[in-house]
Amino acid sequence: MFIKRIGQGPNLVMVHGWSMHSGVWQPLTDLLAEQFTLHLVDLPGHGDSEWHSDALQIDTILSELAQTVPATAAWLGWSLGGQLSLAFAARFPERVSKLILMAANPKFVTSDDWPDAMDSAVFSVFSGQLDHNQRETLKRFVMLQARGAEGSRETIQLLAEQTADNVAHPEALQAGLDLLETLDLRTDLAQLTLPVKCIFGERDQLVPITLAETIALLNSTISIDRIAGGGHAPFISQPQLCANKIIEFLHD
Repeated sequence: MFIKRIGQGPNLVMVHGWSMHSGVWQPLTDLLAEQFTLHLVDLPGHGDSEWHSDALQIDTILSELAQTVPATAAWLGWSLGGQLSLAFAARFPERVSKLILMAANPKFVTSDDWPDAMDSAVFSVFSGQLDHNQRETLKRFVMLQARGAEGSRETIQLLAEQTADNVAHPEALQAGLDLLETLDLRTDLAQLTLPVKCIFGERDQLVPITLAETIALLNSTISIDRIAGGGHAPFISQPQLCANKIIEFLHD
């Protein structure tokens, strides 16, 4: 697994979302690298990480991360990367000093007892389109991440560039969707005792802002920030604000 390391200071592992790679963090890296050593993960089949069968099975990816990241670090995960960061913290709590979940949902799709998520029927249609037209599916996903948010044009441009620059392996894309559809980390999040911050975009079309209240009920110790005007990638549209919240939490 390829991990780019930049900056100086305490360790901060950063895990990107579905279909992207570590380059998507670029708006944040300059703001954080002056104070932290950033470990920018490329998930298997994404960016500069090679793909091999079953590399994104949850046990496999957590084991590989355990072998490649620092013994102790703070973690920042976005969307799918947030789920994986949460899963890592639940399995190796002694190795995670603090956890930041950016536009992440412990259960990404809806169910009868979990309405604050992406509609399961919509997700199934979206997932089914990947086999027929990968390019159009990725394009649609980029649009969904920016829809309705402030700075949507700039967000779309950066996400589109990152996707086109280094397209993820088709099997990795499908494996990532399988994780989004099946992972249920609600109990893990409820039982975490380490410091956790959740950052939500108030205009996020994939992780609804109503989740913020549900998360607070799930675990009252979690710190929650809402980014006004933010979509699914608030660190792109409002990088300085997100960086300020991250730095404040990590230094607290």
